[in-house]
Formats: sequence, structure tokens, C-alpha cells
Amino acid sequence: MSNEDRIKGWRARRQGGNYAVGSGVAAWRLDPTALFDVKTSPAALLKPLLARLLGQPHDTVAARRAVYDAIQSELEGEIERSGHAETVADFPRRRLRIIVRLVELDIRAGVDVFAPGYLPARLVEEDERLGAAHARRAQRRKLEEAQNARRHASRNDIALQIELSREEAGDLAILRERLRALHDGYRPRDVDEGRPRLRTLLPMFIYQLHVMHGESRIALLWALVGPVVLLTLISSLYIVMGTHYILGMDVPTFSLLGATTWIMFRQIIFRSSTSYVSARGMLNFQGVTPLMGALVQAFIYVSVYVGVFVVLISAGSALGLITLPESWVGFMAYVVLMGCCGAAMGVLFGSIATGWHFFLRLAPVIERFLQIVSGVFFVSEQLPEQFQSFILWSPFAHGMQLLRSAYFNSYTSQDASLSYFLTSLVFLAVVALAAERLARSNIQPM
Repeated sequence: MSNEDRIKGWRARRQGGNYAVGSGVAAWRLDPTALFDVKTSPAALLKPLLARLLGQPHDTVAARRAVYDAIQSELEGEIERSGHAETVADFPRRRLRIIVRLVELDIRAGVDVFAPGYLPARLVEEDERLGAAHARRAQRRKLEEAQNARRHASRNDIALQIELSREEAGDLAILRERLRALHDGYRPRDVDEGRPRLRTLLPMFIYQLHVMHGESRIALLWALVGPVVLLTLISSLYIVMGTHYILGMDVPTFSLLGATTWIMFRQIIFRSSTSYVSARGMLNFQGVTPLMGALVQAFIYVSVYVGVFVVLISAGSALGLITLPESWVGFMAYVVLMGCCGAAMGVLFGSIATGWHFFLRLAPVIERFLQIVSGVFFVSEQLPEQFQSFILWSPFAHGMQLLRSAYFNSYTSQDASLSYFLTSLVFLAVVALAAERLARSNIQPM
């Protein structure tokens, strides 16, 4: 192309009113920094590119390619000057390629890309899709970095430092102040040795109540509904068979005692065993041990189901369905002892699960087997003599029958042995504590 042809082309563009004075200089160049901002409108990015293209020869594919390459070079120079990482620089490169591709397709299709208000049909849609994919990749990288940081801190036994929001930082400051006030009451020897203190139980108890409240607001309501469901099931079986009294005990009260006590026993086992295994996060606090977490869970559910007993017995008595206990003190004492059995079983299960993680999946099977042979649905005196020995090996069957003996004036168990029940409870507690002591080294703070 001769100089005369270039001058004619310049005059033609100027007479057409489409030529902008200063085309190709910095004022009309595509701002590379705008490409990094996901919130920047595609139309705002398109306008400088079209002005730059209009101010340069663009009649052929090769001429337009030279303009595109110049813009790409400016973007690469901006990336190099700013020192952006490749993961960040990938987004503006993709964005520029999308804009160039759509504009070039419209030029080849004969669309007037220099007309006022021009915008490629799919530019907004593809730009939004690109921004969403970039956000997903950034979130994935953030999660991977957090995982690597936690893994590094765990392997090197160092504290994990994470960035907190202003609200979380305020909550952490309050927590630190309360922990400092709690630890100020410790003796120096206890702090140095990391020995647990009884005063730690109350904060843990309050914390677990908050956890229960946060998990489900109907959790405590189900503590009432669950026994009622099992009570209805047991009672209906006896009523269908035409049985309204069992050895002097009315069927609804008989079923209530078995259902509620066993649901408490089961809940204590499952909650305390899982708490023992999952208490790693709490071990970072002074004086907290997995055993303490399991015992707090047991105490919570014993307290809850003592209240459930009071509510169900009072409501049932008011409706004329449930008989009042002969001795509240004796009855509640056996309820607490059954709760202690559940706590010992929970600690034992949790200790085993620290070495054999699959064991807690077998716990429901073991619990169902114990439910059948522990006097929940019947007492040993109802069975033929040749089967009674198979039931009475279970200390929980003795406990359930002693509980009903304390409740009913008309029933005194001939098979249940208080000495066997208490001896078994002590033996079970010793075994659970021994297993806990052996498994303690397998649980490290999170």
C-alpha cells in the first residue's frame, strides 16, 4: 500500500465521522486492568477494543490479527508488571479471547460492529459463565490451601493460624477472656500437668446444650415422642393378646418403664461413644479429656430422661393410664444406675472405636441384641424355666427388673439380684476405664 493510498483511506474515515482522533494511543487502548475485575461490564471492555480496531487497518484478517496481537501483548506486559500469579492471569486472557472471538465472528458475518450500541449476542452470557467458572476455581484453590495448611500444622504439631472475620475475632476474644478467667482458678500444678478439673464440667455441659440446640430444636421433643412410640408398640402387642396385667403390673406402666429406660440407655451409649471419638477439637482446651466429654453426654441424657419420666408419668396418671410409683427415690435410683451402665458401655465402645473405626457401625447391632435380652419387653418370670438362664446372664435384665420392683408394690422380682447387678456395673466401669486409658494416646487434638 502506497502513501497516497494511506492518505486517501485516512480522509475517507475522517469524512465518515467514525474516525476518532488519537486512535491507537493510550486513551483508546483496552485497559488490561479492567479485564481482571469480574464485575466490569463486557460492554465497557468492548468499546475500547472497537475504537482501537477502527483506528487501525482492519480490512483483512491479517490486519485485524495484528491489532489483536498488539492488545494481547499489552495484556501480557501488564500481567508481568503487576506480578499476578498464573491462576489469576488466566481469567483476563480467557476474557480477551472471548471478546475477540465474538467480534471477529460478527465481522466475518457482515455485522456492522462499529455501529453505536453494538454488542455481540452471546458476550454477556459467556462472560457470566467465565466469571462463575473463575469463582469456582478460586474457591477450590482456597479450600485446597486451607486443607494443606491444616495438614501441615497437624504433621508438624504447630498451631494453625487462620484469618477471621471481625465478628469471629470478637467472639474469639470473648472466649479467650472466659478461658483465662477459668484457668486463673487452677492451681499451678494442675495447669502444668494438664490435669482435668471438675469445674470444667459445667462449661462443657453448657456447650453441649448449645450444640444440641443448634443441631435440632426438636431433639428434646423427640425425647418425649420416642418413648411414647415404643410404649405404644409394646402395649399394643400385649393388648392384642388380651393381656392387661403382667404379674400384677398394668401393661401401659410396664411398657413405659421398659421403653423410656432403654431409650435413655441407648442414647447414652451412642452419644457418649461418638463424643469420645469426635472430641479432638475440644482437647485443645485446658483440662478437657475425651472421657470428660463422654461423661458430660451421659449426664445430659440422664437429666433429660429423668425429666421425661416425670412428664410422662404425671401426664399418664392424670389421664388414668399410668400407675404412680411406690417409691420415687428407689425408682429414680435405678434409672440413674441404668444410665451409669450406658455411660460405661459408651466409653468402652468409644475406646474400641479409636483403634477400630468400623466398630461404631456394629454398635446398633449389639444394642438391639441387648434390648431383646434385657427385660425391655418382658421379665424373666414370664419365660419358661429353661430360657430364664439365658436372659439372666445380662446385668441389664437384672437392673430393669429391680427398677420395676422398686416402682410396683405388687411386683417383686424373684430372679433379679442386686449384688449381681452392682458387681457387673463396677466390673463394666473398670473395663471401660482401662480401655479408655489404653486408647487415650490414640486421640490427638485436632
